[in-house]
Amino acid sequence: MNQIYDELFEALANERRRRILFELVDQNSQSEAPVHIDAPPDRTDTRQAVDIELYHVHLPKLDDYGFVDWNRNTSAVEPGERFADIRPVLERLRGQRPEATVKFV
Repeated sequence: MNQIYDELFEALANERRRRILFELVDQNSQSEAPVHIDAPPDRTDTRQAVDIELYHVHLPKLDDYGFVDWNRNTSAVEPGERFADIRPVLERLRGQRPEATVKFV
């Protein structure tokens, strides 16, 4: 059980991964629809670098941990097989985060 907490804290250490996990908590408390990660049309070099990091580092890490199920073809993210194990911690932390958060994309 300690391994899942080590992985959760590693996942939460990055703001983009936190936003993805919190978005899943928010989204799935309202519906069972997946969260879609779409690249915006106004791509800049900075935005492109962020997208590369998201698609090559953050989403694969969350998927490997089993926290999300990421469909690379549709850019859809759903709760993974271990999401239910971390959901109570995320819900508790969600109550502590500032209200003025920006979407993770």
